[in-house]
Amino acid sequence: MTGLCKSASLGLLLMILLSCRSSASDAHSSETTLNSEQLQVYADFIQSFSKTNFKFLSNETFPLDLSGLAKDAACLRGFQLDETKELSKGGHSLGPDVLRGASIHLIGQREELAILKQRDAEVAAHGVNSMMNASGMIKDPGVLVLSEIAFDKSHHLAVLKYVFLCGSHCNSGVVLVLEKVGSRWTAATRRPCSVAINRENPLP
Repeated sequence: MTGLCKSASLGLLLMILLSCRSSASDAHSSETTLNSEQLQVYADFIQSFSKTNFKFLSNETFPLDLSGLAKDAACLRGFQLDETKELSKGGHSLGPDVLRGASIHLIGQREELAILKQRDAEVAAHGVNSMMNASGMIKDPGVLVLSEIAFDKSHHLAVLKYVFLCGSHCNSGVVLVLEKVGSRWTAATRRPCSVAINRENPLP
């Protein structure tokens, strides 16, 4: 298979995957808007995470799946899930208010696809090192996608997952517990629940 055919096939596969994610999101979309608490969790997280130099944030969240975590996982100690609020099977739309004026671009799935294809092309042409700066750190970790949020009963702890889409066949995701300290939500007080690098399915 020629390089052109491979590129076309990869592009078509990614378009199908994005379409599937869009269809699933439409089928289970949340009819409610973000409440003030959810909005603050996202905004505090994004503000603290902006030091990673990411430039793009997906404007849609994805369902949070905690089934892969053991109930006695260290990160969940003291966390009693607020069972009065069922975990959303859909997602929410994120608006500019979660950015608090940061120079981060909210993007939809078409823009996401174009960015991932561009990153693939850059790596294919110049190698992985083209994504690194002079000090060996990655210049841009990719498109950030956030999950829905699950709160504990006291609403002083919250779980979310973030995923960086770094290419058509590349992502890295982390499940975090955030704690409300004073008036802000922070992930600094607890270790991550899980870290995963996925090169098979690029989408959360």
